[in-house]
Amino acid sequence: MFLYLILFIYLIQLLAIFLTVKSQKTIKMKKKFLLSASIIFSSILILNSCKKKTEVDTETQSVVDNAICEQQFMAIAPVVNEKGINQAGIKKTAATCETWTILGAISGTNTPNVSLDTVVNANGFFQNGPVTFQIDYGTIGCVGFDGVYRTGKINITTAKKWSALNNQVTVDLVSFKANTVSYTGQITITKPDSITYTINVINGHCANGAWNIDYTGTKTVKQIGGYSTKIDESDDIISITGSSSGKNREGRNFTSNITSPLIKKSNCKWITSGTLDLTPDGFKTRTVDFGNGTCDDDATYSVNGQTISFKLK
Repeated sequence: MFLYLILFIYLIQLLAIFLTVKSQKTIKMKKKFLLSASIIFSSILILNSCKKKTEVDTETQSVVDNAICEQQFMAIAPVVNEKGINQAGIKKTAATCETWTILGAISGTNTPNVSLDTVVNANGFFQNGPVTFQIDYGTIGCVGFDGVYRTGKINITTAKKWSALNNQVTVDLVSFKANTVSYTGQITITKPDSITYTINVINGHCANGAWNIDYTGTKTVKQIGGYSTKIDESDDIISITGSSSGKNREGRNFTSNITSPLIKKSNCKWITSGTLDLTPDGFKTRTVDFGNGTCDDDATYSVNGQTISFKLK
């Protein structure tokens, strides 16, 4: 910038000399002026060209913060499915430490009984529904198959059993934390078929006390692995498509769109493969590549002809 200023001042001085010369040397001075001006403008063009060639867009915070929210919000549906209402009633399975309980009917006069929760009307609705069920990780918490330490509760409210298709289920997070990050917001889940969920995250927030991330997204999640082993959460694999938007911890808005399905394994805390296009405000769209399926926090993004490696944390 300082060099540009010097060149500009020199150009002004040459122009002043050119305008004030009235002797027989005018033509000669004019030629010198034009030559000098040509050199200056050429220098500016070269400097701009060099700058464009070496410019590197290093904005990674939006990519990281989108992944922090997306990985956990999208992982909730398979957990609910494994612990959820299966066929004739509640699947009474639990992992290491969490519990599965019935909180009771939101409407109606009777509280569903644990042993009679399979009773539904002919139209598929719970007789006392909608009913809220709860996954409680407690205040001590436990480590899941993905190595993530969770505390808090997940409340699941539904008018029909989990296996019912096209039934909207509402998920509320209560003091829910994954490792050191708190997740809040409401999630709605609808199953168009037995292995697919349409998920909407409404007013999502991810925070750890030092920073806060806003996140909203509409995603289609398909279970592509582990569906046949309904009592085993550890082998579940999901693919994720859709779009999201939010505000990163630095206050910068961003939007994203998945271009190749993201793959999330229940035994890995990270998204392991897939691509998305993400655009932070004030920056160009960058293509994010989550890898080749290896469970690690390594990823890359490409923008301005540059490919840059970064960590998903």
